[in-house]
Amino acid sequence: MRYALVQTTQTRPPLDALERAFACGRGLTPADAKFVADDAYGFLARDLSIEDALFLQNSLATEAIEVQVVPESDLPRLPESKLFRFAELQPDALVIYDPLERPVRVPWNSIRVVAAGNDGKAFILEVIVGDAEMRFSSTLEKLQFNRMPHFFSPAEPDNVGEAYRQLVAELVHRCSGGVPNRAAHFLAQDNLAGDVTEAISYPRPGAYLEELTWLVWRLRQPLA
Repeated sequence: MRYALVQTTQTRPPLDALERAFACGRGLTPADAKFVADDAYGFLARDLSIEDALFLQNSLATEAIEVQVVPESDLPRLPESKLFRFAELQPDALVIYDPLERPVRVPWNSIRVVAAGNDGKAFILEVIVGDAEMRFSSTLEKLQFNRMPHFFSPAEPDNVGEAYRQLVAELVHRCSGGVPNRAAHFLAQDNLAGDVTEAISYPRPGAYLEELTWLVWRLRQPLA
C-alpha cells in the first residue's frame, strides 16, 4: 500500500522550513523543497511507503508543518464531469443546462465545492454536488454568456472575462454551505481590477485536480 502526505490546511508551507524538513534525506531532499512549496495544493507528497511517509511526517512536524499520512486508496475519486453551457441562478437552486439544453436543478445547499481557475489548458468553472456524487464542468470558451444576461452585456461582447469572474463570485456567495478552491475564493473578492490571470492560474492541470481532491477529502473529515 502507498501513502500520501496530506495537508491539514490550504496554507503553503515556507520554503526554508521544507528544506530543513527534507534534509533528513529520506523520501525527499532539500532540492525538492521549491517544487513542493510551489505545488502544495493539498498534498506535499504522494506514492510513499509507510516508513518514508511517517518519517517525513515527523520531520515536517519539527518545522510546525502538519500533515496527515493517508493511504492513497482512501483518497476520494472525483466523479466524471458533466458539461454545461449555461445556468440560471434561482433563489433556491442553481439550474444547469447541458449541451442539449436539458435542465438539472441543483439546490444551493447541496453544492459542496465551487472551483475555478486556469489549469494551463482552459479557464474552468465547476461545481461538485453532495459527497462528490456529481460534478458539473464548463470553461470560459464553452460558457454561453449570451444565455446569462445577468452576467453579460451585449454592449460589451468582448468582456467575457468579467462575466466569468462575476459568475464565479455569485456562485461562491450563494453556496454558503460549500467551499471554494483558491482561484474561486480570489475571484469572489470585491473590487478586483486588472488582469487576474496569474492569481488564478495553476502550475499544471494535475495541481488543479489535486486541490479538488483535497477539498472533497477535507469535507469528509470530522469537523472539517
